[in-house]
Amino acid sequence: MKRNMKILGSFTLVLGVLILCAVPLLAQDTPTLAPTMTSRHPVAFAVTPPLRELAKLPQPPRYGFHVADPGHWVNFHPDRYSAAVVDPVEQSSQGGPTSLSVGLNLLGVGTGFPGYSVPDAPPDTNAAVGDTQVVEWVNVSFAIFNKTTGAVEVGPLEGNTLWSSLGGTCASNNDGDIIAQWDRVAHRWLLAQNTFVNPYTACIAVSQTPDATGAYYEYAFSLGTGFPDYPKYGIWPTGYFETMNNFGPGGSNFVGAEVCAYNSAKLLVGDHTAEQICFQLTNNDYSILPADHDSSVSPPSGQDEFFLGSYNVDSSNNHLYLYSMHPVYPNPSQSTFTGSGLADPITVPTYSPYDPSCNAIRGACIPEPGGLGVAPLSDRVMYRLAYWADPPAVTGVVQGVAGTPYQHWYINHVVNASGGQAGVRWYEFRALSRPVTLSGVFLYQSGTYAPDSNSRWMASMAQDHAGDILVGYSLSGTSVYPSVAAAGRVTTDPLGQLEAEVPIFAGTGSQSLTDNRWGDYSSMAIDGADGCTFWYAQEYYTVPNTQFDWSTRVASLKFSNCH
Repeated sequence: MKRNMKILGSFTLVLGVLILCAVPLLAQDTPTLAPTMTSRHPVAFAVTPPLRELAKLPQPPRYGFHVADPGHWVNFHPDRYSAAVVDPVEQSSQGGPTSLSVGLNLLGVGTGFPGYSVPDAPPDTNAAVGDTQVVEWVNVSFAIFNKTTGAVEVGPLEGNTLWSSLGGTCASNNDGDIIAQWDRVAHRWLLAQNTFVNPYTACIAVSQTPDATGAYYEYAFSLGTGFPDYPKYGIWPTGYFETMNNFGPGGSNFVGAEVCAYNSAKLLVGDHTAEQICFQLTNNDYSILPADHDSSVSPPSGQDEFFLGSYNVDSSNNHLYLYSMHPVYPNPSQSTFTGSGLADPITVPTYSPYDPSCNAIRGACIPEPGGLGVAPLSDRVMYRLAYWADPPAVTGVVQGVAGTPYQHWYINHVVNASGGQAGVRWYEFRALSRPVTLSGVFLYQSGTYAPDSNSRWMASMAQDHAGDILVGYSLSGTSVYPSVAAAGRVTTDPLGQLEAEVPIFAGTGSQSLTDNRWGDYSSMAIDGADGCTFWYAQEYYTVPNTQFDWSTRVASLKFSNCH
């Protein structure tokens, strides 16, 4: 095929940024220098043929069986294990009858999917929903589904097939940690993947039309010299925002979270002068997530992008940390980032610390029948930080205060429940529907969903336009194979409580070996076309005690009160 690639000039602007830094530092780390800001343009740009045409070409070779790189983490602060506490928001029984139903329940990319064999683990299951399609991307392959019929329109395709026109490390590497997103305002797809070999690169594709099988503008942005682990994206009016964990050259030393803003106005029209503005944070900042805009209502004009995370790096057991970024693309030196160094803790109710007898990140804390168990990845908040904005006039009490519109942020992570099982701790944060600073955000409700002795983890959550909340997750126990399930709540349910669990798919096998890794994330997306239908993507096993035989599920769910 003809390669349509243009190598572009790049400039780098590095400035010292004065941001407060608090202690303590992580025990195994040394202090970093003051955070810096870097601005760059793409190092490469291309326009692809339609993906439906790329799908007809020979696929690049896959890696052999392997545990997907990277496998990087930061240990909890040592004082986190000092004492167990009672979780004041634990939900230890099933809630009331559910008003949730499952619609399409599709076999996703994985074992059993036509034309696909699993080469690695874990899958990093991710999906996004557009006007007419659903894109599911796992670590090395993706597929496009018709969201009405469930028919496969394209795929499975190797991930780096997407970058064949772009060339360079994007085309030659298929390193995983993938993200598919839908820009509901622009009606465009955002597909992104970092490379984990030098030169470290952010590979970004933006569709030219709402059709995911069509052509894309593609950009390669340098990420400097640090291993850019666990990238996550959020869509916001002021840009596309990427967060990642910088583990330094070669990936051996945690430097700190890095946050980048991309000029989406230029990315959407194929402008190869699009700016990337990045802030390298301190090693007190770890695995933060960018807010991701879901609602049909835009955020208040002038509202900066917010981020949440870094909850594992102090000894308090009751903090999440909130950050904000204000990019100025015409003059990057005027861009600001607030909150680095744990300067702005958002205090949440005390939660139970993790079981110190099991390494909270890599240890096989989650039981499974006949298997070795899997790790909860409990060192970080789970994708996404879903954002919803109320319409200007909200009536009744369903939003908490009559007639008062709010901004909403949703996030979750896994905690140790009172029975020793893993439970999903979920949060709803709010702020008034006007431009606010970090101090304007407050915790509205939270809960730990642990209704029985089984473990629940690797969750993702979102809201619909009726104010309903849905949490999807993995479910496993000593007599329950790892399965896919969800639980939700409507606005009339008691605060902090989810309704009875809804099964999505029952697994029939356990995972063995693969470094005990599971996930490393799942994704809950809300359909912007109706504002009611959730789409959840998660992994499971059908073959007992195997390493590379995971399957995935892509399911639609809807509350009966949402119209």
